[in-house]
Amino acid sequence: MEGLGIDNKLLIAQIINFVLFFLVFKKFIAKPFSQFLIDQKKKEEEKEILLSELRKKQENFLKEKEKEMKRIRDEEKKMMNKLKEEMKQLREKMLTEAKKEAEMIINKAKIKIESDRQKFNLEMKKKIINLSLEIVKQIFSETLDLNTQKEINKKIIDQLKKSSFSVN
Repeated sequence: MEGLGIDNKLLIAQIINFVLFFLVFKKFIAKPFSQFLIDQKKKEEEKEILLSELRKKQENFLKEKEKEMKRIRDEEKKMMNKLKEEMKQLREKMLTEAKKEAEMIINKAKIKIESDRQKFNLEMKKKIINLSLEIVKQIFSETLDLNTQKEINKKIIDQLKKSSFSVN
């Protein structure tokens, strides 16, 4: 090999250097680096697992939130329907009360009108009677004597008493 220009001692030294370099590289650089890569891969996997768990939790939270919102909307609808029904009942009650009051007022007014009409008729009858008496009195005073006037007046007053009218 010396003829080729290769020094055996140098070749052996380089082989030993390469083997030493390979062992040192393998022990101090390759193993820790591969362990570092494995650790990084595990960390990445753990991150992915944590992220997927977080996504699931977030999805569950959103689903729960949506369920809660739906429940709240349903309760709100129920409350609104109940409130509408109560308002409808209250309105109907108020309308019935108002109708009753209106009927009472109308009945009172009718009674008052009838009472006023009767009073008016009674007053008119009294005035007519008084006026008639005055007219008769004047006519009789001019044509009849005092005794005949008294007798006629007495008969008229008796007649009026029988018909339940009084002369004031």
